[in-house]
Parts: sequence; structure tokens; C-alpha cells
Amino acid sequence: MATTRVVVHVGPMKTGTTAIGAYFSAAHQAGILPSDVVYPSGDLWFPAAGSITKHGQLADYLYPNGRKKAGRKTAIQTPDNIVRKVRDLAAHVAKGRGSQRTAVFISETLVGRANLGRLVDLFKSTFDEVIFVLAVRSPVEATQSLLVHKIKEWRSDRADLDLYGMLQHRNGSIGYDYRRMLSQLQELPIDDFFLIPYFEDESDGYAVVDRFMKVVTGKSAPRLEGDFGSRRIHPSLPLSSLKRLVALKKLKSRLRRIPFLSGVIHSLFLRILNADRSKVMRAGFNTRSSDSGDWVISPEERARIIALYGNLGNELRKALGPESKQAEWRSWFKATGI
Repeated sequence: MATTRVVVHVGPMKTGTTAIGAYFSAAHQAGILPSDVVYPSGDLWFPAAGSITKHGQLADYLYPNGRKKAGRKTAIQTPDNIVRKVRDLAAHVAKGRGSQRTAVFISETLVGRANLGRLVDLFKSTFDEVIFVLAVRSPVEATQSLLVHKIKEWRSDRADLDLYGMLQHRNGSIGYDYRRMLSQLQELPIDDFFLIPYFEDESDGYAVVDRFMKVVTGKSAPRLEGDFGSRRIHPSLPLSSLKRLVALKKLKSRLRRIPFLSGVIHSLFLRILNADRSKVMRAGFNTRSSDSGDWVISPEERARIIALYGNLGNELRKALGPESKQAEWRSWFKATGI
């Protein structure tokens, strides 16, 4: 039987997980993944949300007493269901030809979970080798992107552009704290973990996919037919559009007790969101620019936010070791100012 590995993208959010999930879902369907790589989708996993299979159900395993509805697009699974699927997948992977076979999971909300060790134990009981991958993005842009995501989500009550307020929690903790994420990964009994950089100004959709695939196979990802690599999956919206969405959310809050008017506001919200998103998609990806109407963080705001993270740069360099001297990481540290 083949030696089995499991490689898990553990997040965090807004680090290319949708692009990677879209690629692996399409590559699985097209049959172009390397023969020793298995992506759990279709009969090998739970039903997907649309055409993209990601594996948010893995987080459900961390709630042994069950999980309350989280407003998710896919059904919440019981821990027992997760165990069955993971064991069946491991058995499927082990039957493959070759000396080594790899299962790949894409999940964006695992790192930082209090009981992540439970999932590691499950993987270690079913696979020979467990590898986690953490994507590293500037916490400034990552939180900005997450805030935009919450503004665009009608079900979210987020209706402001206060990035600093989102980062600095009332209890003194910091959102998107890579120091805590690194500490957690270093304490887990996994065989290895990898850090991969995320760059803000890359227009090639394959860039983030290739970095992850090189952890899995040591090579770049096989290319799909069509224009997958020519666009970003979730484009940013102009500041004017975000302000309109924020205004509509505030109006929604005031009129929530009047169903008819709330429905009208919801329809208008979706029309603005879809129209402005389509404009950005048609125009293609551009570096954020105040001249083009995008929401740009000023140098003063950036410095104030980066100061929240203390010695994050040193922690990342220590975790990377000699790899931090490579050109790609040097470029990342320079671009983020960390």
C-alpha cells in the first residue's frame, strides 16, 4: 500500500482559499490533477456550495457536542460524519498506485480554533503524514479585505469602514494575529507545516495556487483550459460602492421591522453589489489606487495598525528560518512593511 499524506490549507480567511478551492475543484473535474493527488469532492466529500468544493466541514469536527447554525452555505456536519468521511477518504488514497499518495484539503477557518489538536489526532490516526499550510498575508490588507467581505454580506451587520476598530478588540486582543497562529502550529503534533506568502498586487490567479501546489507536489499546478489565471476570484469594490452598501445596511437596521421596505432595500443592495462587482471584473485587476476610487489605507493609518502587531516580523522570520532570505520572502517583507 502507498504511504499516505494529508496536506491541509488551514487558512486564515482572505488568503486565496477560494481561488485554490476553485482550481482544485475544476482540476478534479477535468481529470488533470497528478495521479497521486486526491482532492476530496463529489462522492469523496460532502455536497459542495456551487461549483467550488472547500472543506469548512472540517471545523465542525472541533465541536464534539454539535455546532449551531453558522449561516453557512453548506450543511453543518456532526463529528461522527466527519470521521466516517475522513476514514473512507484515507482508505481510498491508500489504494492508489505509487509509493506516496496525498489528500488535499482546503479550509480557511481552522487555524486559531481552540480544539484544533482534535483534528490533528483524527488525521494522524488515518494518514501516515500530516502537513499544514498557513498562508501569510499582510494583516492590514487581510483585515481590510475581511471587512469589505462583511460589508458585502447582507446577513452581516457590519456597516462601517473602521478597520482599526475591527483589529483592536475590546478585550485587548488583535484580530488576524499571526503570532498566535504560528504559536499554535508550532505546538501541534503535526509532521510539518509550511508558510506561503500572499501578495496584494498579483493579477495571475495561478500565483497563489502554484505556491500551494508546490507544497503538495513540488511543482506548479497543471493549467486548466479557459481564463482561470486571468482574474481574481473576489475583486475589490470601489470606495463609493462600499459606502452605498454601508448606507443601505444602516437603513436596513432602522427599517428591519417593516418587511416590505426591508425587502426593497435588500433588492437594491444586491443590484448595486452585482453591478459594481461586474464592472470591476470586466475592467480586470488593478493595484489599489485612490485615483481609481479604491479604498486605500494611508501611510499613517498603516503604521498605526502595524504597530499593533509588535514583533510579528521577527516571529515570521524565525519560523521561516533560512527561507526568509529567499527573494520571494524578502519581497513580501518589503511590501508589507513588517
